[in-house]
Amino acid sequence: MTSTRISAQKAIAVGAICLSTVCLAPIASMFSFVSSASAQYGLGLPKSAGTGGATRTTDNLPQITMLVPEDGAKTLSARPTLYWYIAPTPSPSTSNTSSKVEESKSTFKIKFFLRDSNIQAAKPIYVVEGEAEQIGGLYKFTLPETAPELVTGKAQRMQIRWNILSNGLQIDLNAIVRRDNDPVILKAIAGTKNELEKARIYAKNAYWYDAIDAYTSWLSLNPKDEIARKERSDLLTEGFKNHSAFSKEQQGNIVKLLSKLDQSKSATSIALQPKIRP
Repeated sequence: MTSTRISAQKAIAVGAICLSTVCLAPIASMFSFVSSASAQYGLGLPKSAGTGGATRTTDNLPQITMLVPEDGAKTLSARPTLYWYIAPTPSPSTSNTSSKVEESKSTFKIKFFLRDSNIQAAKPIYVVEGEAEQIGGLYKFTLPETAPELVTGKAQRMQIRWNILSNGLQIDLNAIVRRDNDPVILKAIAGTKNELEKARIYAKNAYWYDAIDAYTSWLSLNPKDEIARKERSDLLTEGFKNHSAFSKEQQGNIVKLLSKLDQSKSATSIALQPKIRP
C-alpha cells in the first residue's frame, strides 16, 4: 500500500501508478504485441500489499508516479531498476501572459529501502540516501553491486521516501518485486543482439521490471524509433486502462502521462549513498 504522511497541512498528490493484469500474446512478428490471457504482469497479491492508487496535485506540489504493477511484478535480475515519473510543477511566479512554462524546483532528501519481504513493516536489509533537485521528468534507481541480491522466488518490497526540505513533507512509495529464475528465458536473452530484442522477450514473458528497463534504455539511444516507443506505450496503456485509480472519466490523465513519458528522452539516474550497510 502506498503510504503518504503529511507533516504540513497541505495536500500533496502522490501517484503511485500500479498496474493491474496486463497480458501479451505469442507473436509471429516480434514488432508488435496484442493482449492475451497467457501472460500476467502482476503477482496476484492483495492490493493492500501493493503500492496503492493515484491522487491529483494541488497547491503546486509534485505528483510522483511509480511505474510498477499494483500487486507487484517479476524480474529476472538480481538487482533490478525501478522507474518513476515526477510531473513538472509550474512555478507560481510564471506570468499568465508568458508563453514559456517554467518549472518550480524542489530539493528532496531521498531514501531507498530494500525490505526482506513484501510486508510494509518488514526489516530493511539495505538503505541508501541522498539529495536531488526535482524539476520533473523520468527517474530511475538501480540496485547497486553493494546491495544484497534479491532472493529468488520471494516477494520483497522496495520503498522510496521523499522528504521535501522546503516544507517538511514526507512521502513514502512502495513497489513489490519478485525475482524468478527462468533458464529458458535467460538463455534467450543471452542470445539477443540489443536492448530492443531483450525488451520484447521480457514483455512477452511478463518480466515487467526488465521490459520497462530494456525499452527505456533502447529509446534513450534510439529516440526516433517510433515502433519501440509505441510498444512501450501500448504495454503501459494495457495496464493503466483497468487500474483502480483511473476511471473512464480520467483516461485523459493516462494519455497525458504517456505523452510526457514519450517526451522523456532518457531517465535521470539517482545516485544514493549507503545509510545502513547490509
